[in-house]
Amino acid sequence: MSPKFRRSVMGALAAVALLPSLAAPLAPAMAAEAAPKKEFEFVTLGDFTVNLPGTNRRMSYVVVSVTLETKAEQTQQFRDLSPRLKQAVLRRLMAMSERQELRPGRLDPALLRDSLYDSLAQVQEDGLKDVVITRLILS
Repeated sequence: MSPKFRRSVMGALAAVALLPSLAAPLAPAMAAEAAPKKEFEFVTLGDFTVNLPGTNRRMSYVVVSVTLETKAEQTQQFRDLSPRLKQAVLRRLMAMSERQELRPGRLDPALLRDSLYDSLAQVQEDGLKDVVITRLILS
């Protein structure tokens, strides 16, 4: 193998090795252009556990997992307000517990969702599309 041929092969291999590192800065921009823009995004508030008043000595409780569907351009506002949003959910669940609206047989998931939406809209209504209850456990 001639030295000239060896240099050209080594140069070609070096160029191929550098291509991914040269294209890497362009990849996120190209991916962002190719990906369709989301109109709505989800913000998870987490699980809320509330004790239910009982007539006997047995403890009972409800666990509710809440996720918000928000306009994509306002998702960060909801993330920034998440402590206040969580407080609003917990207050509403505790009030519903005191009124015994969270009892098995009396719990209406649609009413729960609407009630939580109303409470959350008082904190941040603009951009809030829906409240999704992802888990509901009564014990």
